[in-house]
Amino acid sequence: MENGKFPFPQLRTVTSANLTLRPLQPRDLPLKVRWYNDPDISKTLILDQPLELEKTCQWFETIKDDSSRIDWLIEDKNSNPIGLISLVGIDADQKSAEIFIVIGEKDCWGKGVMLEAEMAVSRWAFDVLGLEKIWAQARADNIASIITMKKIGFKMNNALTKEQIIKGQKVDVLHFDLPRENFKISIPPIEN
Repeated sequence: MENGKFPFPQLRTVTSANLTLRPLQPRDLPLKVRWYNDPDISKTLILDQPLELEKTCQWFETIKDDSSRIDWLIEDKNSNPIGLISLVGIDADQKSAEIFIVIGEKDCWGKGVMLEAEMAVSRWAFDVLGLEKIWAQARADNIASIITMKKIGFKMNNALTKEQIIKGQKVDVLHFDLPRENFKISIPPIEN
């Protein structure tokens, strides 16, 4: 370990009962752009700019070997892509990272996909990477995300009023922490 970077295990697929989380690939980027630009999805995100495919491809080239992040595509049992989940800002010294998720296929909303994917990644982060804390942010009006995080064991540690300006509107942002000992486990452990 040097300068807060993890000597990552070989990046691998993470599986759970109903989902497969596989490393994000260039072929997945048009889906990312479509999902992030969907008005129903973008209103839940802490982003101000719409995505463009060319810039997203350039972004991917700059982050694909970044040891401070891991990005997965979420697939259902039939290998249909349904969302994205990432650990970013992975810090070996602090043993922490930020998690974020986007369920892009709206017919999967309200079906436990977000909960299952976040639990699988949290378990992987604690078991495989040895993290001690995961943190997250959510817009105050993103109720589904807040409920999901609380089910896993996240606790709100800060509410920042009018924290971000998104599409010309001031937005409240909530910050959550999940220390390892608060993780509410309902999936089997991940084998190394």
